[in-house]
Amino acid sequence: MSGKLKIIQITMDDVSFIFNNNLDAFYYLTSNCYCGQCKNKYQSSITNYIIYLNQLYDIELKGACLKCGHGIGRYIETGDNPSTVKNAEAVWMTRVTLKQLKIKKK
Repeated sequence: MSGKLKIIQITMDDVSFIFNNNLDAFYYLTSNCYCGQCKNKYQSSITNYIIYLNQLYDIELKGACLKCGHGIGRYIETGDNPSTVKNAEAVWMTRVTLKQLKIKKK
């Protein structure tokens, strides 16, 4: 695959659906992030993040370090996980379809 991956913005409700309404793993991953400014081996938490789903059905977070405010990101591989991939695909397909319908309606 060449170029950048296509991404769509999603909500926490979508994330909850992807994780089968069990957000323990998601919250663990958001509180164990690497900050290039703090450099403290995945001890930072990401805050004020925007949630994206990419075309590989993985979640990407773009936000800030809770400790220093430096911009950080987190990549969560939900597209490789058998327990989350089908839900992630359903969210992707729903969002893409809704976007196409909005364009056609105009």
